[in-house]
Amino acid sequence: MEESRFNDHSKNIYEFLKNAYYGTGGFGNGNYLEMHPRETPDRFNTRKNLSYYPNYVKPCVNAHVDPIFKEWPIREFEKNELFNGFLNDVDGKKTTLDRFMKKVALKAKLFGYVFILIDNDTEIKTNLKDAIENRKYPYLITINRNQVSDWSFDKFGNLNMLQYSQKFTNVSESGDKETETITWKWTNTKWVKQSGSSTEEGENSIGIIPIVPVFGAVQFDESELPHSEFYQIAKSNLAIFNACSELRERNRNQAFSLLTYPVGENDQFDEVAEGLTVGDKDMLMYRGTKGPEYITPSAEPSQMLLDEVKFMVEEIYRMAERANVTGVQEQNSGVAKEWDNQGLFQSIAEFAKNLEEAEEKIAFVFGKYINKDLKFNSTYNYEYGINDAIDLISEITEVLNINVSPTFAKEIKKKLVRALLKDLDDDVVNKILGEIDTQADDAFFSEKENTE
Repeated sequence: MEESRFNDHSKNIYEFLKNAYYGTGGFGNGNYLEMHPRETPDRFNTRKNLSYYPNYVKPCVNAHVDPIFKEWPIREFEKNELFNGFLNDVDGKKTTLDRFMKKVALKAKLFGYVFILIDNDTEIKTNLKDAIENRKYPYLITINRNQVSDWSFDKFGNLNMLQYSQKFTNVSESGDKETETITWKWTNTKWVKQSGSSTEEGENSIGIIPIVPVFGAVQFDESELPHSEFYQIAKSNLAIFNACSELRERNRNQAFSLLTYPVGENDQFDEVAEGLTVGDKDMLMYRGTKGPEYITPSAEPSQMLLDEVKFMVEEIYRMAERANVTGVQEQNSGVAKEWDNQGLFQSIAEFAKNLEEAEEKIAFVFGKYINKDLKFNSTYNYEYGINDAIDLISEITEVLNINVSPTFAKEIKKKLVRALLKDLDDDVVNKILGEIDTQADDAFFSEKENTE
């Protein structure tokens, strides 16, 4: 296969972002700390062992994903038993599409993008019951940033080639482990599989690449993959990690007052200090006549570090469009807060639209595999504030009284159903939505006209 376009720097970015989200790697063992020029190796190792990671990356990423999944998506499609089974087990591990898409959303937001492969079972079951019971139908696999080695987009920005690697651990009967790396290449017409010196290839039977990209950031150049919006936030969190370690080290070493003890000109240090630990740990001795006293180092360097940490925290929240979260003390007007919220909500809504389109592409490829047009439609949650059900009913009732159009009224009622019945089974919700669609147009306004 061709040489990889995915360099070591990009792989390091993936590891760095993953460690920043989970607090692992260099954040967990202190290897991301920088050593001071005057710091001894022993003291630096002690500082690494005592380090702690104040994680701002995880809550910021989650703040862009959790509101979307405050309510599970509503999915409308033509009845199909295989697809129903797929929705409840998309990966052969009993993962529902809801849970799978939330994991995909988190990865896409954190790393900038993730790919979803819709692969088909090699052993096709002609018997429907057999296929459902033995899960012999298409399944999903996520392809992460660090697995991708090459890609291509056509002139319209559609993915038409992806090359990636998967690592597997094989265990023999004796319990020995052996790692195997398989490299795959998919195009619209074929697939190629390479393992060691062995290469296989075959025809892509559905005629389109069965891989769906999910972008968590803006793709400015349609020939390239987007960069993570959270990389600079993670870098800022790295600076906070170092500053907090330096602040703690200074406070541990200098926060406590030292006893100073004067020793006369004719006195010997050894005689005076008999039974005492001499030095700056317990006592500082000096030649002089002034009485014993406590001295305290200046707090200004510690305050400088503390101010730096506070500044970087505010910068992280600004970059993550979370300027008004708890922990940022600046008081903003109601209008300013509303503008900030609108900016965040708009960003979340655009990402939710990406997830909707990804689901619809998944359903399209699934339908290609089983030769069925599922007429699939996915609707994600777009209400990101804290809403009261009674207020929502009152608001929608007032809107219905405007009598804009029957179609408008139907869509508003559907919105109400999705908001209030989010905990019901999808089949029940879809049945109600279907009943709204089948109502005559004049039924929406007859009650109001009769009262008049």
